[in-house]
Amino acid sequence: MNRIIVLDGVKAAAILLIVFIHLYNYLMHHPFTGHHDLIALLSFLALAGFTFVSGYTIYANNSVLQTHEDVTRFYRKRVLRVYPLYLVALATFFICFQVLRLAPSLDLSPIGWLINAFCLQVLLAPAFTDPIFTLWFIGFIVLLYLLYPAIIMFSRTTRGIVLISGGIFALLAALHLLLGIVDDRLLQYYIFFIAGILAARSGITFSRPEAGLQGQGAGIVAVSYAAYGVYLFHMPAFAVAAAIIGRLALPWYLHDAVMYVVVPALFAVAYGIQRSYDLRIRT
Repeated sequence: MNRIIVLDGVKAAAILLIVFIHLYNYLMHHPFTGHHDLIALLSFLALAGFTFVSGYTIYANNSVLQTHEDVTRFYRKRVLRVYPLYLVALATFFICFQVLRLAPSLDLSPIGWLINAFCLQVLLAPAFTDPIFTLWFIGFIVLLYLLYPAIIMFSRTTRGIVLISGGIFALLAALHLLLGIVDDRLLQYYIFFIAGILAARSGITFSRPEAGLQGQGAGIVAVSYAAYGVYLFHMPAFAVAAAIIGRLALPWYLHDAVMYVVVPALFAVAYGIQRSYDLRIRT
């Protein structure tokens, strides 16, 4: 699939929203005090956008899965793309928030960490564990990747996709209601993943808004490309930066100015890490 700048734009806007929403927690001056409903809405839209783009691109690149080899190849590609960096991020969260007790601190049991390491947190929460801050979303995406072949291989038509994905949703909802497992955010965002699949299957290409973004693609693609690394590591980066800056006893405006500078630095580092990692797994 050729890059669709509109989708990269959605992804870029989503990661920027998420980063600045979470940066809010580490600032001394809070510009959005009293606007918690707006912040919650923007966070919801950002994650919904991420999920929709994931569904669209997964189907656009993997619309046909017919054999065992196809499924194995799909899982291998997804695991290599997502899991190693996720484990590095998980270790970083453990050191920063459970060992060093940076704010907000964690006190998760070894079993809880193991559940998160295997990306089972959204499936087993809240009965058996608590998902670790922002990393719940990675467990959510991994679960969707696991379900995707079942949705596609047994669906010959759009109606089939709707029926099978609806059946999966009903099963997850029943587990949530009866057993107290399945994080409600999985149910909340699952529909956007399916919507992305259906949009790609329907041949929606976003050609009209695409034309309006001509000449702006390089910056949008760069931010979109760095999005996964930024999402994984922005909370530890903010926590470490805030802890260091806090020791300097700076006035609030200098403290906050330095925290804002962390954002572009984070994107630059994440872009470099993602590029190096992608080159390594391709060789």
